Amino acid sequence: MTTQPLFRAATALGAVGVVSPVFALSTSSNNNFVQVANLGLVVLVLLGACAMTGGFVENRTLVCAAGAGYAAAAALQLAQFGRPTNWLDGSGSTFALMFGLAIGLLTVGLASPRSRTHDRARPVRR
Repeated sequence: MTTQPLFRAATALGAVGVVSPVFALSTSSNNNFVQVANLGLVVLVLLGACAMTGGFVENRTLVCAAGAGYAAAAALQLAQFGRPTNWLDGSGSTFALMFGLAIGLLTVGLASPRSRTHDRARPVRR
């Protein structure tokens, strides 16, 4: 388990991405406020797992990669919003979820300290 608070935040944001497809299981209009279907489900889970892994192993590159993936998916959803071609089968709520995860993961990844293995590999000059 990670000891850095920022990497714990990355793990939590990744868990949100992994758990967010639960919105697709709801049939009630009261609970189904994020439209998630088909390829959007896969993207959310895979990038969420990537973010969780980056948080567990304290790898900021992996966290930033997951954030960049969410940003690319959000941009794709925004570009295809309201058009017949909609690869992620989402709506504005899908864009908002992915964009929020992208901003959170990129902020946490860029603000987090470099990994310990990277610091040990570089010799200290005196």
